[in-house]
Parts: sequence; C-alpha cells; structure tokens
Amino acid sequence: MSNNKIKSFTLPELLVVMIITVIVVGMAFSVLRLVQKQIHAIQTNFEKTSSLALFEQRLWQDFNEMNAIQFSEKENSLLLESEMDTVVYSFQENYVLRNKDTIKLQLVANKLFFKGKEVKEGDVDALSISAKSELPDYEIFVSKKNDLTLFMNPQDGL
Repeated sequence: MSNNKIKSFTLPELLVVMIITVIVVGMAFSVLRLVQKQIHAIQTNFEKTSSLALFEQRLWQDFNEMNAIQFSEKENSLLLESEMDTVVYSFQENYVLRNKDTIKLQLVANKLFFKGKEVKEGDVDALSISAKSELPDYEIFVSKKNDLTLFMNPQDGL
C-alpha cells in the first residue's frame, strides 16, 4: 500500500488562525472607530471656528458701518442703525438672529461699553461676546470709532 496522504492543516491549527484573525480585525475596527471620532471632533471644531470667524467679521462690518448702536437688556438684542439700513442682532439661548438669518452659535453679550465705560444697555460703541459654550476661552470683542455726528447730536443730556 502506498501512503497517499494530502498535506493540510489540522482543525486546531485553523481555529488558532481564525482566532488570531478575529483579534486583529477587531483591533483594526476599534482603531478605525477612534480615528473616525477624532476626525469628527476636528471637523466640528473647524466648523465652529469658521462660523465664529464669519460671525465676528460680519459683526465688525455692521458695527463700523452703522451710526447708532443700542443694546436692549430686556430683549437681549443689539440694534444697529444708519441712514440706509437697520440691523438687529437678537441673542437667544442656542442661536443668534441677525435680522432674519439664524446663526447656530451659543453666544452671550457679556460686556457693553460706551465711551470707555461699561454700561448695561442703551448706546454702545464696544461689545464683548462670550463664545465659551462653543469653544473654550473664545471671546469676541468689537468696537467702533465714534464719529463727529455722535458728539454733534447729543441725546439725553450727554
């Protein structure tokens, strides 16, 4: 009789290879999941930073194009007026309205200034906005230079 054995792997050897493969694939998926979480966090952070930068740029532009700026503490809103246009920023709990545009940022107008002094409401020429709920330690500060019309047309005995 001739010995016609076919060379092959035994069942225990195949089981060991399958177990090692499952462990390696499981580790690869867990690493992939961690990388996806990091990419999502980076993307979210970039979107928030971009939104805040665009908001700040638009606010600077509005602040310096308008003649009269007033803040209403009761309505938590900023009214900016010029001869040609009126813009209202309304600070809500989870968003900010700029006229009819919704800006999905949690912002708080925390300090208001007029002629270098902190005020609670009324005429404003500088504003500090906290964006800490969006990004840690992110503050927006905008100001405008008062033109001569402010000093030529005093109101309320100022």
